[in-house]
Amino acid sequence: MAVEKQHDPDAGTLSEGANDWFRQFLKLLEIFLTETGQGLPSDADHAGYSLAAMRAVKMTLLDSGFDNEQILSLFGRVAAENAEVSPMPEWTAELNRRRFELIDGDIQGTLSHKERVELAGLTQLMREHLDSEVNLPFEGARKLHCHLTELDSESTGYGQ
Repeated sequence: MAVEKQHDPDAGTLSEGANDWFRQFLKLLEIFLTETGQGLPSDADHAGYSLAAMRAVKMTLLDSGFDNEQILSLFGRVAAENAEVSPMPEWTAELNRRRFELIDGDIQGTLSHKERVELAGLTQLMREHLDSEVNLPFEGARKLHCHLTELDSESTGYGQ
């Protein structure tokens, strides 16, 4: 039986590429959810269902081209986000201190799985912070631009 696609009034808000990627992701996720669900024991509980679902998400991401390190970074980032705050929390000295503690633990080989996810999330947040406009040297760039403009006007005589 063919199922007619329902019109989605908000479908125009996604780019075609994003829409295609999400549709493919959902198809793969459904396949992997079925696979992992079939492997559950008959007496599985909520924790078992959750673990199977997370495994299905991981398998889907792997199939979508992500590697294990990227997946850990994504899960860590999501785990570090607070739903009540903006998705991009401000990078603070406290977050930086915690990241260094986790790096020390990683070097010593004492990190738990939970701490590895936390480290991956904090590292991703730090990278996003470093790559954000907050860290662009606008003031220095403005001074350099003014200086170069003055030099150019002096050499061409336009500023006189």
